[in-house]
Amino acid sequence: MTNTNQISNSPELPLISIYKNVGIEIINKETIKYFERTSAYSLIQDSSDAEMYSDKMEIWNLEQKNDKFKNTKWNRFLAKTIYNPSFEVTLFWKKIGTYKLTELKAKIKNCIEKDDDILTQFVEADFLKYKIETSIDFAELIENLSKYCYDIKDEELIWKENEEWNNSK
Repeated sequence: MTNTNQISNSPELPLISIYKNVGIEIINKETIKYFERTSAYSLIQDSSDAEMYSDKMEIWNLEQKNDKFKNTKWNRFLAKTIYNPSFEVTLFWKKIGTYKLTELKAKIKNCIEKDDDILTQFVEADFLKYKIETSIDFAELIENLSKYCYDIKDEELIWKENEEWNNSK
């Protein structure tokens, strides 16, 4: 996907973003727009805290840049205290490696272990880890994360599925 705010060497969406080995986010055509605008405080932070995984088995980093914002001591002070404006940014993607599906599953399950009832607000952690482990490809990982964590269509159906899984153990 390329638009006016992105450098042409960008990964295809969707992506699974893992932030500081704790948070998981799905980045798709709808949510990428939230990365195209950011605060001054975010611009002064280390941008390598998230790794983004593509269906092509590639790992990407994303850096947001704005030519109007200057990273000076004064601007850092303001951004951290009383004035934190937002800016449109250009997205710079950098491919940093490749991965195996088993490695991504392990990272996701690690995030579930560390989760503070964000990923697991609708299902138990063991059930979600089972769904991640039994995913056969990237698309199924996205599907399971969406179904059980982010895009809940029918809570009762999910609870019932979780309960049936528990009873079958």
